[in-house]
Amino acid sequence: MKLLKTCPILIGIAVITIALTIVSYVYEDSTYADYAGDFNNAEIPHIALVFKGATDGVFPWGGVKLSGESDPDNGMDTDLAAGADGSADTNDGLVTSDNGNAEISADGQPGINLSVSGNSSFDDMEMISENDADRTYEFQPVDEDYFTDALFIGDSRTVGLSEYCEPLDERATFYAQVSLTIYKVMDKPIAKSGNDKITLEQALTENQFNKIYIMLGLNEIGTGTAESFAEEYANVVNRIRELQPDAIIFIQGIMHVTEHKSSNDKYFTNDNINRRNEELAKLADNKTIFYMDMNEAVDDENGNLIKELSFDDVHLKASSYERWYQFLLGHGIVKE
Repeated sequence: MKLLKTCPILIGIAVITIALTIVSYVYEDSTYADYAGDFNNAEIPHIALVFKGATDGVFPWGGVKLSGESDPDNGMDTDLAAGADGSADTNDGLVTSDNGNAEISADGQPGINLSVSGNSSFDDMEMISENDADRTYEFQPVDEDYFTDALFIGDSRTVGLSEYCEPLDERATFYAQVSLTIYKVMDKPIAKSGNDKITLEQALTENQFNKIYIMLGLNEIGTGTAESFAEEYANVVNRIRELQPDAIIFIQGIMHVTEHKSSNDKYFTNDNINRRNEELAKLADNKTIFYMDMNEAVDDENGNLIKELSFDDVHLKASSYERWYQFLLGHGIVKE
């Protein structure tokens, strides 16, 4: 007791030293595991683990580095707001991406995926700003093998493309049927699967394509309005996008009919077709969804299907499908 009164500071230092030494041994295999291997107890007292940890912001009550410190090997841990399943808590405007990098957003707006690993640079930022998701593309010529991973969906006109265009039929896949409409396309059994036929929904679930071409709309001319037709078309495109997230989708405008047909039919007029094509063109974003009007390959100067190309004022002759095929060859999308 006399010693405590005469040398309180010395006693305090001794007590603290003993306490910290005990802490260093207790947390040697957990909090201070990263440092234990670097110390030789014969040369350096074990208590040094505590001081080394404190220097790096590591304390026994935390068990981990402070959030302001970064790991030079793994980058900053940005999953601070994520649940056990990796889902992100966005209450504070911080969204955590799948790879652990933070996406910062203000007022709930989509943010930029910023790497905070400590290795980012302004060059990285420029690459992010030019992300593929924001890039638009233009049509360019392609060769026949471009269609080896393509799918064509359509009605009787697409059936004809399959039957009379051998180079394309040998490479591409066709899910087409006479009288097919946009309203039934997902639910009708139009895709071959062994000896059976399955729905487009099922086929797109089981098989993946890099390019998907759609031509539908002729059989729907007498049904609904251009706007309601395009709305249903958009629903189909969106569903295809869900099932085929990596595919380039080509919306092909409805092919015109001849002047004779257009002038003598109440519904199947090129004015009606044009109105619907105008609505379809609005669905394209020129990033992953493209609108292409192949009528320029088969129309006369007045915007009607050239009568010599058709045997019934509506469908192409067998020899006329080459024009359609050549149009497709001149209008590919290549993402480099």
